[in-house]
Amino acid sequence: MKRTSYKKDFQSWKGIMALKLLCCNIIAGRFDWEKYCTPQSYCGQEICVMPLHCSYGQIGYTVYFPYADMPEVEYDWEMNKLTIDKENWESYLT
Repeated sequence: MKRTSYKKDFQSWKGIMALKLLCCNIIAGRFDWEKYCTPQSYCGQEICVMPLHCSYGQIGYTVYFPYADMPEVEYDWEMNKLTIDKENWESYLT
């Protein structure tokens, strides 16, 4: 029973690290969002990018984890705002 617990703890740690790295790369302008329009591996997690649209065009993108129970990451270019599950990314990860 403890092995399952350790595995779950490791998986959650691995997911948090992937989220932190993803957010830091997005903020630094190093994330190649076009590369991930189809599911690709990113830090050991499968991710996929969907464009974020409003009535007048694309304003950013949403990164989701299709095969994991992880929150969505949204980046709005207009507002220069990065969120995880609609919360400020820094607040979410602290």
